[in-house]
Amino acid sequence: MRTHSIELELIANDFLDQNSGPKGAEKPNYTNRDFMNAIIIFQTALMDKLWDNQDFDKMRFDDRINMAENCGKELRNFIFTYTNLDTHNVKEFLK
Repeated sequence: MRTHSIELELIANDFLDQNSGPKGAEKPNYTNRDFMNAIIIFQTALMDKLWDNQDFDKMRFDDRINMAENCGKELRNFIFTYTNLDTHNVKEFLK
């Protein structure tokens, strides 16, 4: 699987440059689709690190599944609480 390390580094550095510029941080005005793309990237990284943690703990497969499902539910609730966007309502993100 590709890690997209180079692309992620470029994007992250660009954000840091923008936020530390002479004007300071400016609101980027992301569309819902842009936001969903960022969530997909974050969720992929989160699940990768979750897997590492589960390996370290030598977790059973059933427990891994439950933990991953709970993590996804908590992430969905977090996003909804702070943005009023439901990640399960795909129509909200196709605009």
